[in-house]
Amino acid sequence: MKRFGILTFVSLLVLGVFFITHFLRSDTAAQEVNSQAAVDSIVENILSRRSEDYQTGEVDFGDEKQINILLIGLDSRKEGEVEEAHCDAIHMLTLDIENWNIKITSVPRGTYSWIPNGPYAATDYYLANACAFAGLDYGVSQIENIVGVKADYVATVGFSQTMGILRLFDLPATESLQWLRHRQSYQIGDPQRSHNQAVFIKDMIVNHLDKFRSFFGTPMQYLIYTLMDTDMDFATAKTLLDGYMEAEIDTRPDDIVLQMKPWYATQDLHFDPENAQEQIQALIDFVAPYLSEADLSRMTTADMQVIVVDYIEQALALDESLEDVVYHELWLQIEDDNVREDLQYKILEKYVLELSDGDAIDMISDYILEKETLGLDDWAQKGKDLLASVLG
Repeated sequence: MKRFGILTFVSLLVLGVFFITHFLRSDTAAQEVNSQAAVDSIVENILSRRSEDYQTGEVDFGDEKQINILLIGLDSRKEGEVEEAHCDAIHMLTLDIENWNIKITSVPRGTYSWIPNGPYAATDYYLANACAFAGLDYGVSQIENIVGVKADYVATVGFSQTMGILRLFDLPATESLQWLRHRQSYQIGDPQRSHNQAVFIKDMIVNHLDKFRSFFGTPMQYLIYTLMDTDMDFATAKTLLDGYMEAEIDTRPDDIVLQMKPWYATQDLHFDPENAQEQIQALIDFVAPYLSEADLSRMTTADMQVIVVDYIEQALALDESLEDVVYHELWLQIEDDNVREDLQYKILEKYVLELSDGDAIDMISDYILEKETLGLDDWAQKGKDLLASVLG
């Protein structure tokens, strides 16, 4: 018992150092929020980055009072022996930090793009494949050419992470993702889907930004931040977020402008989270006569959940690395809270055995902080017990 008590004390000490160090940094950012000095500092840093990154002949960054953030939804899949990430959703968010408005420029994934190192099939030359076949950096450069401005920051998010973010906003995760990915029911298909995604982003700002004022404090903001992969540091993200909250962008929907490049005639269609299943089913019923029997859109949410859970359980049972499961955070695709938490912990428990002690401690510490932020104390305690065993 004495040995266990010492290990627990040590583990909590490690956690405490991690927690305090992180949130001291976050609190420093929070103290600067809403000050003109913080915004000016961001502008200064961005201008410095631009001067270092810009090369003759490249697309310009645009106005120095505007920050360009390229948001890309990634679809990772196997292409032969290599796992590649297709740029499935493409949106350039231009933040005007003088007038505090937003422009969202969407680019359909099927937009033509030259891809080096071919030849490929004639039907393969489009943006989603440019990211996959030639790499994300090349895909980003092609997107910048189409939009007409260079990105200051790039943020990417995968299927699982998107579902995790949607769930934190208390939205129906599976149905929301189905809506964001659906294209078969529209005459112009992919462009309408791309516009739907932009409308969804705008609706999220208008309808859910207030959660950051009333519910999502710094720990929750950081948790959402970690679900994306970005070269923007958390302090900058938080300063911009608080700036837009202070400017009350959610009360000024006309100052969130949507455009598409290349231009298509699209409709403003909104996702209805209160009637999500009915809305999705209506889309599927409309196109069902034209789908093959093997089309995945015919599957119910319950069917898809069984497949995901079975895949994870089989991976846990095999004497093989869980790196792929962890990299894609597949547990976030599970709707049932109890099943999701149970499988995430089992994955953590097995995967840390593959890691060095330092990496294992970092991963378990992140897990504990996540569960404490979400108020899942029992799972946080299991994480602390696991950390104590690793330290022992």
